[in-house]
Amino acid sequence: MSDTALSELDYLSEFERTAAELAAVFGTVDPAAAVPNCPGWTVADLALHIGGGQRWAASILLSGVGQKAPDVLRTTASWSDWYAGTTAALVAAIRAVDPDEPCWNFAPVEQRAGFWARRRLHETAVHLVDAVQAAAGPADPEPAKTALDVVPPAIAADGVDEVFGVFLPRMLVRGFEPSVTRQLGVRAVDTGDEWTLTPLPQGDRPRVERGRAVGEAVLSGTAAELLLCLWKRLPGDRLKVEGDTAVATAFLAARSTP
Repeated sequence: MSDTALSELDYLSEFERTAAELAAVFGTVDPAAAVPNCPGWTVADLALHIGGGQRWAASILLSGVGQKAPDVLRTTASWSDWYAGTTAALVAAIRAVDPDEPCWNFAPVEQRAGFWARRRLHETAVHLVDAVQAAAGPADPEPAKTALDVVPPAIAADGVDEVFGVFLPRMLVRGFEPSVTRQLGVRAVDTGDEWTLTPLPQGDRPRVERGRAVGEAVLSGTAAELLLCLWKRLPGDRLKVEGDTAVATAFLAARSTP
């Protein structure tokens, strides 16, 4: 199995669906509302970030090479409409380029256009969690439940796989200390997906073995719990640990994602 695919998800269709959900949230929530998982950000900041990211990804897809992120100045009256427009532009770019065509991406993985539909799906899913929690506000009695209801299990499991195949090596390239220093197993109890992460010497990316979860510690939870813990949207103590808890705690405390 390649390091850019776990399942037969239709990334473009799932991206369009998830982006439509996010646009709907932007249409109802106060743009000045705080985003709990992005300290210092308002919902307007979140919309600018992810809408600008859509435009950036579209420019990369259409050119095939790395591009400077745009300086975004929103000019329309509705955050929802503006964001939906950036989504439409990215969808058009994805459809215009064969997924196997050579195309730059930011990670030390295969440089193909298909990377971007998957990446933008998972970027959107995590930020949909942020927006939904912002809409719920500080009075939400169960913020964790609100977050976990947002991402379907199959998408969450693929997002976990993306963290292991794309972001672990990316963080090493960016100069962060390896997050995988001891062999670790990870298990999604609702989808049945399993991974074993094995550190390799000299700062190389960890080896990712799919289909089993073994190691000095094994982390388990639903796919959504795993994904949101890896992206620091939920505390690591949501997960069950078998084996050496210190190994699991060190991994969850490290920078596996930006």
